[in-house]
Amino acid sequence: MSEIRIPLREGVLVCPGFRIQAQPEPSLAIDGDLLWALEQPQWCDLAVELEERDGAWWVTPLSLKRQAGFDPLRVINWRDEPVRIEQPGGVDDAEGAIHWWRGGVVADVRGRISHHPWGRLLRVEGGGFGPEHILFPGGHACVYLGHLNVDWRTLRFELFS
Repeated sequence: MSEIRIPLREGVLVCPGFRIQAQPEPSLAIDGDLLWALEQPQWCDLAVELEERDGAWWVTPLSLKRQAGFDPLRVINWRDEPVRIEQPGGVDDAEGAIHWWRGGVVADVRGRISHHPWGRLLRVEGGGFGPEHILFPGGHACVYLGHLNVDWRTLRFELFS
């Protein structure tokens, strides 16, 4: 899969593509229910359309029938609604990001922050949604990626010169 480049206010978000979790086929050599519970889900490439409209970038996963490389019946947490990639102004911390994202409602929201070479990742969920992702690239405006999932280790930002 080739790199996806999404222009932002301060630079370009570069990633190898988006991905989704799928449950592998259990082995029938052992009790299938037990093995199903023990096996780890696999990450599969997610085919998307990237479109610029209304001055913003939108990423839309293709329908399950158009996804290649995995069995759609084994997909976990399938969501195909378009995601607007946003850099909200004046948001520079996790609390502010959750407040912006939930429109002021922060009840029943759980968040987890992880650190990466490019900055911090806030993963939020709760209240019937989740997980959603908000990126805090080192010293720059946060970036909302919604439910899109990426290999966070390979993500990078290229600043405009």
